[in-house]
Amino acid sequence: MLDNYFHSKYKYIRLLGRGGCGDVYLAENVKLGNLWAVKEIAKGRETTISGYLEPEILKRLNHPALPRICDVYEDECCIYIVEDYIEGISLKRIIKEKGSIEEKKVAEWAVQLCSVLDYLHSQKPDPIIYGDMKPHNIILAKGETIKLIDFGISAVVNISGSKPPGMTETAFIGTKGYAAPEQFMGGYLCPATDIYSLGITLIHIITGVDPIKQYSFYQDNNFSSHLSPEMYQILKKCINLKPEFRYQTAEELMKALRHYLLAGSDSLFYKSLQGISSPYLFSKIIAVTGASGTGVSTLTVAMSEQAAKSGNSVCIVDLSNSVDLAKIIVRDDKGYLENLPVKVKPHMYYVRPSIKLFADSSENVILYKLLGQLQEKYKYIFIDGPPGILNPIERYLDNIFIISDMNPYNISKPFSYLEQDSLMEKIVSRTSFILNKFYKGELGSDLLIYSVLNKSAYVKLKKQISGVEVFEVPYSEKVYLKWMYGYFDKFTGFNCLLSDSFKKSISNIISHKVIPNEKKSLLKRS
Repeated sequence: MLDNYFHSKYKYIRLLGRGGCGDVYLAENVKLGNLWAVKEIAKGRETTISGYLEPEILKRLNHPALPRICDVYEDECCIYIVEDYIEGISLKRIIKEKGSIEEKKVAEWAVQLCSVLDYLHSQKPDPIIYGDMKPHNIILAKGETIKLIDFGISAVVNISGSKPPGMTETAFIGTKGYAAPEQFMGGYLCPATDIYSLGITLIHIITGVDPIKQYSFYQDNNFSSHLSPEMYQILKKCINLKPEFRYQTAEELMKALRHYLLAGSDSLFYKSLQGISSPYLFSKIIAVTGASGTGVSTLTVAMSEQAAKSGNSVCIVDLSNSVDLAKIIVRDDKGYLENLPVKVKPHMYYVRPSIKLFADSSENVILYKLLGQLQEKYKYIFIDGPPGILNPIERYLDNIFIISDMNPYNISKPFSYLEQDSLMEKIVSRTSFILNKFYKGELGSDLLIYSVLNKSAYVKLKKQISGVEVFEVPYSEKVYLKWMYGYFDKFTGFNCLLSDSFKKSISNIISHKVIPNEKKSLLKRS
């Protein structure tokens, strides 16, 4: 570095902080004028993880909560990693200023962190163990979105038959007070290692008690009086000294936290759930949305029917603006507006909440309570509704499908909602697009989406959805028009109307994105 420049491309502005393996600076690209974070890692520094590992890890990742690598430079003394500069405030600083944070708010942040960990642990061919979860490395950005930084001591798990599934021998030591016991004792590392550190981090944020200074506070259960009984049980399990007794996956912990958030909306409602064995561990909530008239309801029912074929209990929650679906699918003018599920096919049910959705917060609480009750009975809950449903309920959703036909207007219309309150950043890792293709010769879905997003208003969205999976569902325009203008006469009679290619497409979507036992997971290999 000479006169605050390096490689004639970047100019240092100021020191941002010191991470696990090097100093981090704010730098400006002198030609483009944009800002980047530059990490300097000194060569020859004695660390248990090479400085080369961080760029090797980050360059294979694409998640809105993680920084992207732009450049990697090297000279005789240092390695320079140029990555996204994330504007925001670290949770360490927030704790220092406020002392502690309200429990429910922390739970909302924790759901986002679980989503990131689930993404890391699901990497192929080898999972990534983050290894250094603590408030210092968590940034609260615009729109209450969480960002995770500093992968200096993360490890790639090399799965083989010689080790327990999903584990690797200890390759690094994290931060004292936050790191799991196996990180210091030469044990095996696994996703539960990150669960431990996350649990300690959440307790620190809620109570304000620093584990580096008062570690006994955590292991003697002294923190119990600072938490609600429900949150105490969740975090106590997270920080069990034995990995096998913790939550085994980030997804499992995320569902427990969502259960807490739903139940916490009404204390009496939570009492009604006592004695139920963690309903969130066995059910998923899936939202299906898109512009009106693009086949949202059609695909909601098709996917629900496919999920129910294997004997899974499925419930459709109709939040659409029209009652046509209710009248046809139930074939009864009574009962469908009273929050009571009606059986429409084997293992398949339908309910239309009797609320004016999002009219005020009390109406939303009614919906949250209903979802909690449905999760006691149904393995999969498919929500049919307009894009406006996503913001109020995104924290409870496992999967989100945005539906469109091949009309560019119908693709672009939902994006006005996705731009609000940084919504896309919150949901992108759980989101897929489904495009209905009516006949051969149309534009491919990738070109169509690119053309729609090739507007200045959508530049940020284009960047965010670059890794979103797109499915194409082929069926004839004749069938589609028959459903639309015949008011879904044979709405659940798919076998007599749909082609094999349509059925295969729906089956592929369900097996790939929804049903977990059909989802290949390297973490569960023996």
